[in-house]
Amino acid sequence: MAHAPIVLNDPGRFKDPANLTWERYIALQTRERERYLTERATIPQGALDFTTVNPRYLERAIEQFANNYFPEQSATRYIATAAANAPFEELKTCCLFQLADEQRHLEMDREVFERAGIPERDWLPAWEQPGTTCRFFRHVLELEDPIEIIVKANFVAEGAAGPGTFAVLADGAEARGDILSAVNHRARVRDETRHISYARALVKALVEDDPGNLAVIQRWQDESLRLFVEVAKGGTRREWWEGFLGSYYKIALPLGLRPTSLS
Repeated sequence: MAHAPIVLNDPGRFKDPANLTWERYIALQTRERERYLTERATIPQGALDFTTVNPRYLERAIEQFANNYFPEQSATRYIATAAANAPFEELKTCCLFQLADEQRHLEMDREVFERAGIPERDWLPAWEQPGTTCRFFRHVLELEDPIEIIVKANFVAEGAAGPGTFAVLADGAEARGDILSAVNHRARVRDETRHISYARALVKALVEDDPGNLAVIQRWQDESLRLFVEVAKGGTRREWWEGFLGSYYKIALPLGLRPTSLS
């Protein structure tokens, strides 16, 4: 692996905000799994099998399904890389907890594709078309430095998407009769919040450890947000894009980062 652009000289500055051990994590996810299965059991069979959903919804939703599934698939790979290369144990443990989370999310999103009857050959082309998250996640998959991966993927991308995005996606899917997607979106909110929290704790520790690290994190932020710009589709998703940036800047600006020039 190439020399890391920034390092945390004092790993003691970083603490997992969730204060998880393996025992606590397993107990937490057991409760989350039980909650998810209980809610999933209330879905009518027709909705579960997508037979009561308007066929036109499925035609339009395939891109959203792809934007759910492939980022989760990507996350299982880049977080595994971050865990393998993590420079200290507490960060490695956070990555491993996240890896388990992402694997579960991936399985949920795969079930949506399969129950909706969308042929697997159509999944990847839907994600590779212009206007999706593909370019950003392909970029993260090329990285090896664990700190860069966590800053770009967790702090910037998940921090920008934020829990509010999943609530919006859940409400939109439910309004169109896609109850399974709605249940899945709501089930992952607590996990995503933990991922953002430990990434924010890492960024804060890096800046406190060496204020010079802020310039590198600023560059990573700028690179990440510029890869996301095309998802706004030339203005047709302007409201979504403004919310995306607003969610991210709420956690970034207090740490000393500046808004990215996207013109």
